[in-house]
Amino acid sequence: MTLEELKTARYNEIDLQTSELINAGFAFDGHTFSMSLTAQINWSNFPNLPDELFPLSVVDIAEEIYVLSLANKYNFYFSALNYKNQFLQSGGVLKGQIKACTTIEEVNAIIDNR
Repeated sequence: MTLEELKTARYNEIDLQTSELINAGFAFDGHTFSMSLTAQINWSNFPNLPDELFPLSVVDIAEEIYVLSLANKYNFYFSALNYKNQFLQSGGVLKGQIKACTTIEEVNAIIDNR
């Protein structure tokens, strides 16, 4: 395997690990909520929900109903956003480190321990 092929393989591994970490779900107020693609779309629309819809019942990954108050609307939204962002950012850092490598040994020395 060439250096460039190895880098591409490692980028793909990082992308897969990033997706798995995101899909594990985010914690909020003692519950874990889905971060599937559908859930991410739903959570991304939270700032646009009218205040009159709150309190709002949402289901966590254990299928338990959580009643989200209006006071926690933005806390919930930013918790989901920050959860996803931390893995996107850390994946980007790892990819940057791999991109800078000039040898196969350097690439192999980079560990994704997220």
